[in-house]
Amino acid sequence: MSYQPASNPPAYTDDPNAPPLHDPLADDFKYDTVVSGCELSIRQQFIRKVYTLLFLQLLLTTGLGALISMNDAAKSFALNNTWLFFVSIFGSFACLIGAFIQSKKYPVNLVLLGLFTLFEGYTIGVATSLYDSGIVIEALVITLVIFVGLTAFAFQSKYDFTSWAGVLNSCLFALIGIGFIQIFFTPSNTMELVYSGIGAIVFSGYILVDTQLIMRKFNIEEEIPAAITLYLDIINLFLNILRILSSSSNDN
Repeated sequence: MSYQPASNPPAYTDDPNAPPLHDPLADDFKYDTVVSGCELSIRQQFIRKVYTLLFLQLLLTTGLGALISMNDAAKSFALNNTWLFFVSIFGSFACLIGAFIQSKKYPVNLVLLGLFTLFEGYTIGVATSLYDSGIVIEALVITLVIFVGLTAFAFQSKYDFTSWAGVLNSCLFALIGIGFIQIFFTPSNTMELVYSGIGAIVFSGYILVDTQLIMRKFNIEEEIPAAITLYLDIINLFLNILRILSSSSNDN
Protein backbone atom coordinates (compact mmCIF):
# COMPACT_ATOMS: atom_id res chain seq x y z
CA MET A 1 0.00 0.00 0.00
CA SER A 2 1.60 3.29 -1.13
CA TYR A 3 1.44 6.63 0.72
CA GLN A 4 -0.98 9.16 -0.79
CA PRO A 5 -0.37 12.87 0.12
CA ALA A 6 -3.31 14.88 1.29
CA SER A 7 -5.00 16.88 -1.44
CA ASN A 8 -5.21 19.97 0.77
CA PRO A 9 -2.67 21.34 3.28
CA PRO A 10 -3.54 20.91 6.94
CA ALA A 11 -5.63 23.70 8.43
CA TYR A 12 -4.49 25.47 11.60
CA THR A 13 -7.96 26.59 12.56
CA ASP A 14 -11.45 25.35 12.05
CA ASP A 15 -12.82 28.88 11.74
CA PRO A 16 -12.81 29.98 8.06
CA ASN A 17 -13.46 33.57 9.12
CA ALA A 18 -10.43 33.82 11.42
CA PRO A 19 -8.10 36.76 10.57
CA PRO A 20 -4.66 36.03 9.10
CA LEU A 21 -1.67 35.82 11.43
CA HIS A 22 -0.40 39.14 10.01
CA ASP A 23 -2.86 41.69 8.79
CA PRO A 24 -1.13 43.90 6.20
CA LEU A 25 -3.84 46.52 6.64
CA ALA A 26 -2.97 47.02 10.31
CA ASP A 27 0.24 48.97 9.67
CA ASP A 28 -1.39 50.96 6.87
CA PHE A 29 -4.18 51.93 9.24
CA LYS A 30 -1.70 53.18 11.81
CA TYR A 31 0.13 55.43 9.39
CA ASP A 32 -2.60 56.65 7.04
CA THR A 33 -5.28 57.66 9.50
CA VAL A 34 -5.32 60.66 11.81
CA VAL A 35 -3.61 60.21 15.16
CA SER A 36 -6.86 60.19 17.15
CA GLY A 37 -7.88 57.02 15.28
CA CYS A 38 -4.75 55.11 16.28
CA GLU A 39 -4.11 52.95 19.31
CA LEU A 40 -2.90 54.54 22.55
CA SER A 41 0.79 53.67 22.14
CA ILE A 42 0.83 55.27 18.68
CA ARG A 43 -0.81 58.44 20.00
CA GLN A 44 1.69 58.67 22.86
CA GLN A 45 4.62 58.22 20.49
CA PHE A 46 3.29 60.99 18.25
CA ILE A 47 2.86 63.38 21.20
CA ARG A 48 6.43 62.71 22.37
CA LYS A 49 7.80 63.48 18.92
CA VAL A 50 5.78 66.67 18.54
CA TYR A 51 6.74 68.14 21.90
CA THR A 52 10.38 67.10 21.56
CA LEU A 53 10.60 68.95 18.25
CA LEU A 54 8.72 71.90 19.74
CA PHE A 55 11.12 72.06 22.70
CA LEU A 56 14.14 72.05 20.37
CA GLN A 57 12.57 74.78 18.23
CA LEU A 58 11.93 76.98 21.25
CA LEU A 59 15.42 76.32 22.61
CA LEU A 60 17.05 77.30 19.31
CA THR A 61 14.81 80.36 18.91
CA THR A 62 15.48 81.53 22.46
CA GLY A 63 19.22 81.04 22.12
CA LEU A 64 19.47 82.85 18.80
CA GLY A 65 17.11 85.58 19.92
CA ALA A 66 19.10 86.14 23.13
CA LEU A 67 22.36 86.29 21.18
CA ILE A 68 21.06 89.01 18.87
CA SER A 69 19.10 91.07 21.38
CA MET A 70 21.56 90.93 24.30
CA ASN A 71 24.95 90.91 22.57
CA ASP A 72 25.98 94.40 21.49
CA ALA A 73 28.06 93.24 18.52
CA ALA A 74 25.34 90.91 17.22
CA LYS A 75 22.66 93.55 17.77
CA SER A 76 24.69 96.18 15.92
CA PHE A 77 25.26 93.81 13.00
CA ALA A 78 21.56 92.90 12.77
CA LEU A 79 20.34 96.50 12.96
CA ASN A 80 22.91 97.70 10.42
CA ASN A 81 22.00 94.96 7.95
CA THR A 82 18.23 95.25 7.77
CA TRP A 83 18.16 93.36 4.46
CA LEU A 84 18.93 90.18 6.42
CA PHE A 85 15.73 90.71 8.40
CA PHE A 86 13.65 90.70 5.22
CA VAL A 87 15.59 87.73 3.85
CA SER A 88 14.76 85.88 7.07
CA ILE A 89 11.06 86.68 6.73
CA PHE A 90 11.01 85.40 3.15
CA GLY A 91 13.16 82.36 4.04
CA SER A 92 10.94 81.52 6.99
CA PHE A 93 7.82 81.64 4.82
CA ALA A 94 9.41 79.51 2.08
CA CYS A 95 10.67 76.89 4.55
CA LEU A 96 7.29 76.83 6.28
CA ILE A 97 5.55 75.92 3.04
CA GLY A 98 8.27 73.41 2.18
CA ALA A 99 8.10 71.74 5.59
CA PHE A 100 4.37 71.13 5.18
CA ILE A 101 4.71 69.89 1.60
CA GLN A 102 7.67 67.61 2.39
CA SER A 103 6.46 66.68 5.88
CA LYS A 104 6.86 62.92 5.31
CA LYS A 105 10.16 62.96 3.41
CA TYR A 106 13.07 62.36 5.79
CA PRO A 107 15.60 64.00 6.16
CA VAL A 108 14.34 66.86 3.95
CA ASN A 109 11.56 67.59 6.44
CA LEU A 110 14.03 67.99 9.33
CA VAL A 111 16.32 70.22 7.27
CA LEU A 112 13.41 72.48 6.34
CA LEU A 113 12.25 72.55 9.96
CA GLY A 114 15.74 73.53 11.11
CA LEU A 115 16.04 76.29 8.50
CA PHE A 116 12.56 77.58 9.31
CA THR A 117 13.46 77.77 13.00
CA LEU A 118 16.77 79.52 12.28
CA PHE A 119 15.05 82.15 10.14
CA GLU A 120 12.36 82.62 12.78
CA GLY A 121 14.96 82.84 15.54
CA TYR A 122 16.85 85.56 13.67
CA THR A 123 13.63 87.49 12.99
CA ILE A 124 12.56 87.24 16.63
CA GLY A 125 16.04 88.27 17.76
CA VAL A 126 15.98 91.42 15.63
CA ALA A 127 12.46 92.27 16.81
CA THR A 128 13.25 91.78 20.51
CA SER A 129 16.47 93.81 20.22
CA LEU A 130 14.24 96.91 20.02
CA TYR A 131 12.87 96.24 23.52
CA ASP A 132 14.38 96.37 26.99
CA SER A 133 15.93 93.00 27.89
CA GLY A 134 14.01 92.87 31.18
CA ILE A 135 10.68 93.18 29.37
CA VAL A 136 11.73 90.49 26.88
CA ILE A 137 12.58 88.03 29.67
CA GLU A 138 9.34 88.82 31.48
CA ALA A 139 7.33 88.25 28.30
CA LEU A 140 9.13 84.95 27.71
CA VAL A 141 8.36 83.66 31.21
CA ILE A 142 4.71 84.73 31.02
CA THR A 143 4.34 83.07 27.60
CA LEU A 144 5.80 79.76 28.79
CA VAL A 145 3.60 79.73 31.89
CA ILE A 146 0.49 80.41 29.81
CA PHE A 147 1.43 77.76 27.23
CA VAL A 148 2.10 75.04 29.82
CA GLY A 149 -1.12 75.85 31.67
CA LEU A 150 -3.29 75.92 28.54
CA THR A 151 -1.69 72.74 27.19
CA ALA A 152 -2.37 70.82 30.40
CA PHE A 153 -5.93 72.17 30.47
CA ALA A 154 -6.58 71.21 26.83
CA PHE A 155 -5.34 67.65 27.39
CA GLN A 156 -7.39 67.16 30.57
CA SER A 157 -10.59 68.92 29.51
CA LYS A 158 -13.43 67.01 27.90
CA TYR A 159 -14.63 70.18 26.18
CA ASP A 160 -14.10 70.30 22.41
CA PHE A 161 -12.07 73.49 21.92
CA THR A 162 -11.78 72.82 18.18
CA SER A 163 -15.29 74.29 17.85
CA TRP A 164 -13.65 77.68 18.46
CA ALA A 165 -11.60 77.49 15.26
CA GLY A 166 -14.04 79.44 13.10
CA VAL A 167 -14.36 82.34 15.55
CA LEU A 168 -10.59 82.49 16.10
CA ASN A 169 -9.93 82.53 12.36
CA SER A 170 -12.34 85.44 11.94
CA CYS A 171 -10.63 87.33 14.77
CA LEU A 172 -7.22 86.63 13.25
CA PHE A 173 -8.24 88.04 9.87
CA ALA A 174 -9.62 91.12 11.63
CA LEU A 175 -6.32 91.59 13.49
CA ILE A 176 -4.38 91.26 10.24
CA GLY A 177 -6.58 93.91 8.65
CA ILE A 178 -6.17 96.28 11.58
CA GLY A 179 -2.43 95.66 11.59
CA PHE A 180 -2.26 96.58 7.90
CA ILE A 181 -4.13 99.82 8.57
CA GLN A 182 -1.72 100.67 11.40
CA ILE A 183 1.13 100.77 8.87
CA PHE A 184 -0.15 104.13 7.67
CA PHE A 185 -0.24 105.85 11.06
CA THR A 186 1.38 105.60 14.49
CA PRO A 187 -1.02 104.02 17.00
CA SER A 188 -1.26 105.35 20.54
CA ASN A 189 -0.12 103.27 23.50
CA THR A 190 -3.75 102.63 24.39
CA MET A 191 -4.58 101.36 20.91
CA GLU A 192 -1.44 99.21 20.88
CA LEU A 193 -2.36 97.81 24.28
CA VAL A 194 -5.90 96.92 23.17
CA TYR A 195 -4.71 95.43 19.86
CA SER A 196 -2.01 93.33 21.54
CA GLY A 197 -4.39 92.26 24.31
CA ILE A 198 -6.89 90.93 21.79
CA GLY A 199 -4.04 89.25 19.92
CA ALA A 200 -2.84 87.52 23.10
CA ILE A 201 -6.36 86.24 23.78
CA VAL A 202 -6.74 84.97 20.21
CA PHE A 203 -3.45 83.05 20.22
CA SER A 204 -4.16 81.67 23.68
CA GLY A 205 -7.34 80.31 22.14
CA TYR A 206 -5.35 78.87 19.26
CA ILE A 207 -3.14 76.99 21.72
CA LEU A 208 -6.23 75.31 23.18
CA VAL A 209 -7.64 74.55 19.73
CA ASP A 210 -4.42 73.33 18.12
CA THR A 211 -3.43 71.19 21.11
CA GLN A 212 -6.56 69.13 20.50
CA LEU A 213 -6.61 69.59 16.73
CA ILE A 214 -3.16 68.09 16.08
CA MET A 215 -4.56 64.71 17.12
CA ARG A 216 -7.43 65.00 14.65
CA LYS A 217 -5.79 66.79 11.74
CA PHE A 218 -2.42 65.07 11.29
CA ASN A 219 -1.40 61.45 10.84
CA ILE A 220 1.40 59.69 12.69
CA GLU A 221 4.09 60.78 10.19
CA GLU A 222 3.22 64.48 10.36
CA GLU A 223 4.81 65.42 13.66
CA ILE A 224 6.73 68.29 12.00
CA PRO A 225 3.65 70.23 10.77
CA ALA A 226 2.06 69.64 14.19
CA ALA A 227 5.12 71.04 15.99
CA ILE A 228 5.24 74.06 13.66
CA THR A 229 1.56 74.78 14.31
CA LEU A 230 2.10 74.97 18.07
CA TYR A 231 5.39 76.83 17.62
CA LEU A 232 3.69 79.62 15.66
CA ASP A 233 0.98 79.90 18.33
CA ILE A 234 3.65 80.38 21.01
CA ILE A 235 5.69 82.88 18.98
CA ASN A 236 2.66 85.03 18.22
CA LEU A 237 1.50 84.88 21.84
CA PHE A 238 4.99 85.95 22.96
CA LEU A 239 5.10 88.91 20.57
CA ASN A 240 1.69 90.14 21.70
CA ILE A 241 2.61 89.85 25.37
CA LEU A 242 5.86 91.67 24.63
CA ARG A 243 3.93 94.56 23.09
CA ILE A 244 1.51 94.61 26.04
CA LEU A 245 4.35 94.91 28.54
CA SER A 246 6.10 97.53 26.43
CA SER A 247 2.94 99.64 26.03
CA SER A 248 2.19 99.37 29.75
CA SER A 249 5.75 100.43 30.55
CA ASN A 250 5.47 103.46 28.27
CA ASP A 251 2.19 104.52 29.90
CA ASN A 252 3.88 104.44 33.28
